[in-house]
Amino acid sequence: MNIEPFYLKSITTQCLDLPLLQPIKMSFGNVEKLNVVLIRVRDQEGRMGIGEASVLGGPYWGSDSVESIQAVIERYIAPALVRFPITGIEATSTFLSRLIRGNGPGRSGVEMAVLDLLGRRLNTSSINLLGGCCRSQLPVAWTLSTGSLEGDVEEGERAILARGHRRFKVKLGRENIAADVARVAGIVDAFNGRATVIADVNQGWDLTTALRYLPQLQEAGLEAIEQPLLVNDLEGAARLAGMLHMDVIADEALTDSTIAFSLAARRAVTAFALKPNRDGGVVNSRRLSCIAQAARIKLYGGTALETSIGTAANALLYGSLPELQLGSELFGPHRVRDDLTLKSLTVVDGMLQLPDGIGLGVELDEDRILDLVVAEKDCASRRP
Repeated sequence: MNIEPFYLKSITTQCLDLPLLQPIKMSFGNVEKLNVVLIRVRDQEGRMGIGEASVLGGPYWGSDSVESIQAVIERYIAPALVRFPITGIEATSTFLSRLIRGNGPGRSGVEMAVLDLLGRRLNTSSINLLGGCCRSQLPVAWTLSTGSLEGDVEEGERAILARGHRRFKVKLGRENIAADVARVAGIVDAFNGRATVIADVNQGWDLTTALRYLPQLQEAGLEAIEQPLLVNDLEGAARLAGMLHMDVIADEALTDSTIAFSLAARRAVTAFALKPNRDGGVVNSRRLSCIAQAARIKLYGGTALETSIGTAANALLYGSLPELQLGSELFGPHRVRDDLTLKSLTVVDGMLQLPDGIGLGVELDEDRILDLVVAEKDCASRRP
């Protein structure tokens, strides 16, 4: 598409705390709120694009928090970006990557807002700026979060009844590992023939623990294990991937394209979990997907638990990919008590329909946002 260069007029951010409908049990504890930075960019004609950067529970996955994200956007990204001529999403992503090291959620949220604005300026869905549509709907897994076998099975039954999920994800902790493994095996058995199960360790195990328990979970019928080891244990990851007959998914280890290439070269994993919020935006996630495709590594459409804004952007990316073998986990709008859009993206019969409007295809619920804002900043503006 031919895009006439233009400049942003303003960039603003708002920090919001969104209560979850149900606490999520993670390896580091229970999470009760989703912390979000809502980002708005405006062009000289007043058109607005929106994006979000989300953090679940604070700086546990990495070094980012909503406070640090907002500060980096205000102090570094916004003043530079309003002076940058926007010619397309690829050039914008490259500019942000060169401007800021790390801070994936902040870069992702700003890139997302520009992607939305570009679609609105061109009067087209933003998926057409990502290569076009390969599928109109995505299978969506549901994360079981009670921490008990009985509770997780009950939650899974409700999820099947309400939304038709056919894949579940469960978390494995660092303590009481034997009991946790037995719980996961029980979940796999309870949904045998109706839904598959992925287990996520979030780097919680060492190699000895993984060698002891993963064969048991494989025997039980687990579909895949996600990030069982620390991100720097590539040798251990390669050993696991070579001995197991279920998928080993990289998540936190995918810090950039160089690491992704190393994982592929060592055959240390069999699948990549894409996460634009982690990767620094949908463009960087798409680059990771190209490495995976070349190395015959499967893809899993991950989430950082976003509202319908981030879910829409992720869905458009995943819908533009030629392959998405392990489906997605874009369940975020079903987890928050109050979404940020007038219409939430929802899962029906286990599938999420891609938004079909212009830009990201979602519109803000401004009244609801006013009730959720905890900090607001007008980061930068440019004179006409």
